[in-house]
Amino acid sequence: MPLFFTCKQVSNHLSKEDYEKLSPMGKLSLKFHVLICPVCGAYNRQVMKFQDMARKFRTRQEEMLEAESPDAPRLEAEKREKIKAALRAAAENSDA
Repeated sequence: MPLFFTCKQVSNHLSKEDYEKLSPMGKLSLKFHVLICPVCGAYNRQVMKFQDMARKFRTRQEEMLEAESPDAPRLEAEKREKIKAALRAAAENSDA
């Protein structure tokens, strides 16, 4: 892991995966580059904010589903049974 990232390395890391998956030193180097770089800083700060928002949204959705929240999306029992029946039929047809 380089101590200092180039603009290209920062963009590659941010486009391929969430920067939170980097090592602590990698995150620090990436954030430092984005903070001081006049060329790519503004764009990559927006990318990092978007990744943060997506991560928080995903976490919130998972929490709602696990907590059986009344606000959580629900599928009616009748529709759930139709889906199960369709899946069973598709499995039987693929086995034949």
